[in-house]
Amino acid sequence: MEGAALIAFNIAILGALASPGPAFIAMIRAAFAQGRGAALRCGLGLACAATCWTLLAMAGLTTLFALVPWAYMALKFLGAAYLLWLAVSLWRGAHRPVGQDAPRGLRGFRLGLVTNFANPKAVFFIAAIFATVFPVMPTGADAALIVANHLALETAWYSAAAVILSTAPARAGYLRLKARIDRIAAAVLGVLALRVAS
Repeated sequence: MEGAALIAFNIAILGALASPGPAFIAMIRAAFAQGRGAALRCGLGLACAATCWTLLAMAGLTTLFALVPWAYMALKFLGAAYLLWLAVSLWRGAHRPVGQDAPRGLRGFRLGLVTNFANPKAVFFIAAIFATVFPVMPTGADAALIVANHLALETAWYSAAAVILSTAPARAGYLRLKARIDRIAAAVLGVLALRVAS
């Protein structure tokens, strides 16, 4: 496998990571509400789920979805329903003090994992990257390298985000404007849920 292809793959993934979405909102929520540890666990969950989408793209899930379109539609609606539930929960809890509804322990990891699994469109995005970047679908050691690279890249990105977002000034700003920030995040999640369902 050429190094240039791996670099192009990483640039495409970083571009997706930099765009706001449910994963970023989950990370912000964990960092602001519960601190660095919760944010790191959430980020690890997000990274693991994203890497699973890469594995599934390599395994041909996009082909399966093309053959069985109702399975893709079912996954889309389940994912949208989960994101909508998150949005409603966030909106309803906006007035509560920090800590009452924040993800603790393994719940932070689960929040990240389920949030990224809630968007099955990700497998098509990854498959499109493969089709654009690699002349043939990687197998064997090349496939293992790409999966390990993807996990490392996502983990590093979310770890950096966790450290930055959990700083004292960032958390203080959130605590000051918690209700407003939570309701804005809930509205964005609601819109994203509709996009996932479309």
